[in-house]
Amino acid sequence: MTPRRGSKVRQNHPEVVVVGAGVAGLTAAAILAQNGAKVQVLERHTLPGGCASFYLRAGYRFDVGATLVSGFGPRGVHRQLAARLGLEFNAAAVEPAMDVHVGGDRISRFGDERWKIERLRAFGPSAEPFWDAQERIADIAWDFSTRFPALPADAAGVLAFARAVRARQLLLVGTIGKTVASILPAAANAKLRAFVDAQLLITAQADAASTDLAYGATALDIAREGTFHLPLGVSEIAVALARAVRRAGGEIAYGTAAQTFVLERRRVCGVRLADGTELRAPEIIAAVPVANVADMLGAADGPLRERVAVLPQRWGAFMAYAGLPAGIVPDGCALHHQIVFDECAPLGEGNTAFLSFSAAGEAQRARGGGRAVTISTHTDVAGWERAFAAGTYEERKAVYARRLRAALERIVPGAWDRADVLDTATPHTFAAYTGRARGLVGGVPQTPATANLRALSHHSGIAGLTLCGDSVFPGQSTVGASLSGVAAATAVDARRR
Repeated sequence: MTPRRGSKVRQNHPEVVVVGAGVAGLTAAAILAQNGAKVQVLERHTLPGGCASFYLRAGYRFDVGATLVSGFGPRGVHRQLAARLGLEFNAAAVEPAMDVHVGGDRISRFGDERWKIERLRAFGPSAEPFWDAQERIADIAWDFSTRFPALPADAAGVLAFARAVRARQLLLVGTIGKTVASILPAAANAKLRAFVDAQLLITAQADAASTDLAYGATALDIAREGTFHLPLGVSEIAVALARAVRRAGGEIAYGTAAQTFVLERRRVCGVRLADGTELRAPEIIAAVPVANVADMLGAADGPLRERVAVLPQRWGAFMAYAGLPAGIVPDGCALHHQIVFDECAPLGEGNTAFLSFSAAGEAQRARGGGRAVTISTHTDVAGWERAFAAGTYEERKAVYARRLRAALERIVPGAWDRADVLDTATPHTFAAYTGRARGLVGGVPQTPATANLRALSHHSGIAGLTLCGDSVFPGQSTVGASLSGVAAATAVDARRR
């Protein structure tokens, strides 16, 4: 897909304006356009996808943020949406989903019957009650998610939510208020705890002691539910959704930043663009982080800003992008790797890293038979803000680049110095390109106080404004974003009819 620079707003008198062409916003826009609404999407960047977008450099195509693809299994959200919107994906199952390197051990995270053999080898029989409980809870939660539930805001919403509940889902009541740590064996060793914590960090933005049990059990189940590979990377999802929007008659204006919301009589009735012009519509969908929404509302909003202020958000990402020439990556290397260098040290900040490789022979991802590699580590955005203020930003970048170099060379020794392309990105980079407040990524840590029924709803509490994205129910990932987009579209459609 060619970057679109300065695309203009084309939809005259739209019924719905969607702010943000990430996976959530595009999902909502595609559904609404397919249902006959006049939809205008506004995107500040020149490409769709947000944190699930891509960039091109010297013959390599890199996923900028998210790299792990799920939701294409038999009951997968992306698979269902593809059928609904007439999309086609060449999604190939990946086994193992990833190799997890903890200390000196390599644990292959299979999604089939081999996972039980592998976890017995790695953690022993004493951990089996934990894994059995995790899978039971996850099965119930996955079954619930296939009915695209949305948090209710009124009597009709309560009725719709109740219709999505089956008798077995009532068993999830027993998980309320509990964390994943509550079902870990009391004598769990450091390797098991580090493995579970690291897996939850990339799927729930928190460790076992903080992650909501029902959400965390599901997050730990992504390999069993199915991990997939798309030839052009995770950004294929957003690109396909953008085409679906336009095919259904919707419009997407790239390079068009929405600065503030227009409010009249306590109702959001439009957006004010960076050039000062106003675009009005009966319905506005904010497919951006809730911190951005609060900023765009300004002094007009109180409750949402107060809720955002207490959300436990701190994670950004430090990234490295490496274009490796042919012959460097060994045959049989897994496509995804998670590394925990010190199982007793805090997570993130280079002690944990996630690596994703393009597949061998993908000419559209890497030139000359090479491989495009995305490497990331969680990092507290406050540290980067302090470094920027103190004038030590470049030094901090160099330190973190060395940490991710160690991660890459744990998998492919000597690869860093042989790379054709080496780029890095910080939370400041994400803030600049995606517009996300402070460069925060990954959504809200899924704790008992913020997950599931206590998550932020797509209902903003302000007339005319609906929310979607990774900071509202159900949470992070392209699957979570899509589910929130469906909820937003459903709510808007109900008011249109």
